[in-house]
Amino acid sequence: MVSYKLLSNSILFLDDLEKEIERAKLSIDLQFFTFEADTVGNRVAKALFRAKLRGVKIRFIIDHFIDLFHNDYFIHRPRLNRVLQRIITGEWKNTKKLLELMGKQGIEIKRTNPLGFLRRRAFHRNHKKIVIIDRKDLKQALAYIGGCNLSEHNASWNDFMVKMKGDMVPVLQNDFNATWRDKDINGKVEFSDGVVMTDSSKGKHEIMPYVINLINNSKKRIVIESPYLRGKHIWESLIEASRHGVDARIIVPLHNNHKRLGAPTGRSLKKLIENGVRVYRFKENGGMTHAKALLVDDITMFGSSNLSEFLAKRLCEINIASHNKSMIKQMQKKLDEDMRMSILQNK
Repeated sequence: MVSYKLLSNSILFLDDLEKEIERAKLSIDLQFFTFEADTVGNRVAKALFRAKLRGVKIRFIIDHFIDLFHNDYFIHRPRLNRVLQRIITGEWKNTKKLLELMGKQGIEIKRTNPLGFLRRRAFHRNHKKIVIIDRKDLKQALAYIGGCNLSEHNASWNDFMVKMKGDMVPVLQNDFNATWRDKDINGKVEFSDGVVMTDSSKGKHEIMPYVINLINNSKKRIVIESPYLRGKHIWESLIEASRHGVDARIIVPLHNNHKRLGAPTGRSLKKLIENGVRVYRFKENGGMTHAKALLVDDITMFGSSNLSEFLAKRLCEINIASHNKSMIKQMQKKLDEDMRMSILQNK
């Protein structure tokens, strides 16, 4: 039986994750883009230590990004405020120590996409967020995917994860196993009420073409939420859909943590608004939404992809598109809540 539960903020996700880690009997596989030794990272690590003492097999994948960046700051950034530099460096060192301790406790840890010589692939990162618990127990196996990372500053933003049971879990497990073996996967795998899509940082991409095709064939409604919604093709598709009478809306941050990667600005923003696309600026959580969601007619999509044409060429991602009625209802509720916590921009 397939089931979905949308955990509509980081607190709900962390509470649920800790509960399921405590229940785990066989295995816990986790993959996150970032992990930091703050209240969030330490909380998860302690739960994993307790699971390890019960004999649970634990594998943890993180991107090599965390060895050079902390709290969105480059560790060796020149001219960084000295006090801030001291704080960031101290937290970064604590994260390294915690990961070393986790390894000594028997938790298997792997970093994806080492930067390599001359940092030639510095921006080609593995951006996936996946948790799979008790993968070999077909009745109890469950998974999470979404946009949350394991750090305080990420947890302070608007974000969500989706908890799932059903025949999508083995598909997610295959992707995790491939990453563990240093293999990149591109492709689409169907399950009972949807499809799992994976992109690597090279080769054929699945997610953005799928999104643009959905928008181009929409009949009634489009709602997209993303921190970094950028790209000529997706903007043009939204405008064309709006011109044909589709209720097209986007939810983007009021204050973005990465302004250069952020929401449409200038002429692009003006063109969207002039053509009837409603632009909502999320104002809560410091004005930052990190949620990645799509609702087009009777299909919803969620996962790690920022729905950015620029980032799609550089990041490994995993998303699910589903026509499950319960999931669509939950997503509609989340997006409605986020629009209520936003400012409708009209120029």
